[in-house]
Amino acid sequence: MKPLRKLTAKACKGEDGFTLIEVLIVILILGTLAATVVFNVGGFVGAGTEEIAKTQGNLLQTAIIAAMAQESAASVTGDNIGVNGTSKTSPADWELKLDGRNVTMSKYVQNDITGYWEWDNSGTIIEGIYTGGDTTCTYNTTAGWDCS
Repeated sequence: MKPLRKLTAKACKGEDGFTLIEVLIVILILGTLAATVVFNVGGFVGAGTEEIAKTQGNLLQTAIIAAMAQESAASVTGDNIGVNGTSKTSPADWELKLDGRNVTMSKYVQNDITGYWEWDNSGTIIEGIYTGGDTTCTYNTTAGWDCS
């Protein structure tokens, strides 16, 4: 054990700690790494909201088309879903008219639909608005998706 102490004491002789320059260099390197991470992660903020909005739109589109196919319906009418349409966003409360027949959508959609959605007689989504966090995504058939 004593030889190890002598060797350690000899190797560290005259070194009491880091110099100010060494500490400043380490802080500069860490600051540069932190800035790089912040700017790279900043691009992902809002991306999740856009994906949720697209998923909600696709879910609704698929449910309407499935209902039309199962009911052998050529056209669909009914209230729009969401803030500007009906407040009935729960599939248990939401009904469509498929060639004049009322169909409750709980058979085709298991979870609440969020946002605002509008469709045409063929069941195609033509307009949508979804807000999550600080991001609002809008959709229309002409422009596609726009999130800001």
